[in-house]
Amino acid sequence: MASARALILTAVLLACLLAGPTDGWFRRRRRRRCPAHTSALPGAINKCPLQHGRGPRVAVRVQVRSGLSYFNWHYWSPWINTFDHYMNYACPFNGVVTGFQSEHSNSHEDRRWKVRCSVKWGMTTYNHYSSLFVNNLDGNMNYYVPSGFYIRGMHGYHDNGKEDRRYSFHLCRINL
Repeated sequence: MASARALILTAVLLACLLAGPTDGWFRRRRRRRCPAHTSALPGAINKCPLQHGRGPRVAVRVQVRSGLSYFNWHYWSPWINTFDHYMNYACPFNGVVTGFQSEHSNSHEDRRWKVRCSVKWGMTTYNHYSSLFVNNLDGNMNYYVPSGFYIRGMHGYHDNGKEDRRYSFHLCRINL
């Protein structure tokens, strides 16, 4: 009896692992941060299929290669864009991005974003610049932050014809 339960449980778990994330997994509000609350996103690898035209299939996955070891202050921005509109946000107070949150609207076929900013006392940002657009309309995004730079914000616009959004990032270096 116990071995039959174990066999059934193993089969169910294996089926779930092989099936991968379900459509419902992609439709929920997404909020991702660095694995540790003290990590920044230098050299972040942001792998997200940012397609809006065929449904809310966005998953933001952030991998941290290296980072600051400690921050004094963290806060979430308000929504940095409204549906179907322009977006341009940079963390204030010499902050850098340590997380993203998004919410999809089926009626607008668009996504709005919040950014988690973090500050370390005495840290200043410099060499600010914006990346080129990191995705094409109806295309995937696989962006690597240049070595020695940190994400400090994001920029984007929505195209109602393609029902998709293009993104670029505000980048900086830091002094400690």
